[in-house]
Amino acid sequence: MAVTPISCLEEFENAIAQDRAVVVEFCATWAGLCRVIRPVFERFSGLPEFAAGVDFHSVDLDEAFDVAQKAGVGPVPVFMAFRNGVKNAEAVAPGPDALYELIDKARTKS
Repeated sequence: MAVTPISCLEEFENAIAQDRAVVVEFCATWAGLCRVIRPVFERFSGLPEFAAGVDFHSVDLDEAFDVAQKAGVGPVPVFMAFRNGVKNAEAVAPGPDALYELIDKARTKS
């Protein structure tokens, strides 16, 4: 599975409304930590254990600031997990292990 970009509020609301785990990366191209964790997030999106149960999305703050504002984004990178429109987990500037754990917990929550 690939990471799908979100560019507007309507796309964001449709994505997080799913009855499955949705993990959204909020980043900016100018943020160094975003450039470091982005390849890890992309790699995790292709793992077989997440293929059937998790949707992966990204929001570039410079392109969709209204989406970041709606989600309550502060420092970046931040990853948020949603199901049925409800945020159930968040990790700010996680390392690879913490990001994997966030995605895995989002996948297994009902």
